[in-house]
Amino acid sequence: MSNIQVTHDSNLNNARSESSIVVNPNNPKQIVAGSKKFRDIHNYDFILATEYSTDGGLSWHDSADLMLSGFTLLTDPALAWDDVGNVYLVGLSGNNPPTFDTVGIVIYKSTDGGQTWSAPTPIHNSTGDDKQWAAGDANPASPFHGRVYAVWDDGSDMRFARTTDHGASWVGAGAGATPAGTVLVNDSFSPEIDVTANGDIYIVWIAGSEIKMIVSTDGGDSFSPATSPATGVSTLDAGLPAPHGWPVFPGGTFRVLTIPSASVFGSTVAVAWADFREGVSRIYCAVSSDGGASWPTGLSGKPLLAGPVSAGLQHFHPQIVIDPGGVIGCAFYEFGPKPSAPLIDVIMAQSVDGGASFDRATVTDQPWDPAIDAPWSHGDSNVTFIGDYFGLDASTRGFYPLWTDTRTGIQELWTDTVRANARISIPPGVYGQVAQILAGIIQDGGGDEIVGGHIVHIPPWGPELDILLGVAIQRIATLVSGPGGIAIQRAAMAMVAHVAQQEVKRLEGKG
Repeated sequence: MSNIQVTHDSNLNNARSESSIVVNPNNPKQIVAGSKKFRDIHNYDFILATEYSTDGGLSWHDSADLMLSGFTLLTDPALAWDDVGNVYLVGLSGNNPPTFDTVGIVIYKSTDGGQTWSAPTPIHNSTGDDKQWAAGDANPASPFHGRVYAVWDDGSDMRFARTTDHGASWVGAGAGATPAGTVLVNDSFSPEIDVTANGDIYIVWIAGSEIKMIVSTDGGDSFSPATSPATGVSTLDAGLPAPHGWPVFPGGTFRVLTIPSASVFGSTVAVAWADFREGVSRIYCAVSSDGGASWPTGLSGKPLLAGPVSAGLQHFHPQIVIDPGGVIGCAFYEFGPKPSAPLIDVIMAQSVDGGASFDRATVTDQPWDPAIDAPWSHGDSNVTFIGDYFGLDASTRGFYPLWTDTRTGIQELWTDTVRANARISIPPGVYGQVAQILAGIIQDGGGDEIVGGHIVHIPPWGPELDILLGVAIQRIATLVSGPGGIAIQRAAMAMVAHVAQQEVKRLEGKG
């Protein structure tokens, strides 16, 4: 894959981080991205800036500057589309760098795909406001289509607002025109909100060592009692040293946090977070197939990827999204020696089996150095900043991660289109024929294979090829849904076992 540079800047002070990206659900060629844009990296002085694409993310353009009114700082971008092609930016306003004295939550609206933006509309003013998120209901089948929702923290209170008239006004929960900013719970940190195709609203947050969730089935009038997708979470701030007030990884100076990410599709709910229970930062997940009524991933979730994390590596800042085909995608940062210097890659993991297993692939063409052009968090040179999260969205074209990258010598935004893994559905009774077809496609009489980074010649029609053939069939069969896929995988592995046993007997006979 070839990474695409979203922002282009020559000013080291204009570092970009903490990004959000949204694809128009009714036009996948239309994408809007937003992020922090620093004005002084040493004084923690920043605003928000946005970019837009009209060709599915192949090329990007700078939007007009956002208006500042009653505040000089702007941060924590959250973007959402409505049903008629308007896009909304929810921001956190403030003053006085580097301390950032919070003013409150403001909303911008664009009617031209993110090219220009309205003046800001303040919807809530509190010095405790922070960590907002947004979601839009753009599905015509939903009884609440056209609504846009916002959620944020005010201290430990979670506040909620919505528009039912395409941004003309913003109200809270409950019947009637309640003020925006209804308190939903009192133990929230960094809530994330999403909407299903039928209009149900899901909000997920972290409360101490517990991931929690509430649901609304009436367009935000009321919400269910909180349930727990996962307990026993070990947050990064609980496990890592914080010599200067923020947790940091060994070998790094940038601050890190455990912030949950969540996505819903039909009755599937997927949640991911960075967890330190194993003594390293690892991505854990919880997945439900019945709207959150049960969580087969266990009381404390499970590792997103099977097997241990490689020595010296830390996985963090997960962003999870379910694409329109039901494929679960999770992007995250991987920090550690690459091969020796402490650098970061963007990793993309995908699941085609409802979260039972995930494949991984490296998205970045090359790892990037978080020490380059690194802003000082709140003006402290001991703690640097690459954002508390980064962006991810999906469409029928694939997944779109939006990450911070320093390969040009400046903190810039980069993206790529990561194609979603395919699912194959076959009718019962033809599993054997499908296996034969797969064998016929894969089998080529031998050739060169890459094993452990070295080219190895596989002779034609020998046991080596038979074993590779069986493994290839098994691998492809993981994309076959239902019992058919399991049957083909079982047959392929039985073939591998049989060939291996025969080869062992042959070698023993030589001994």
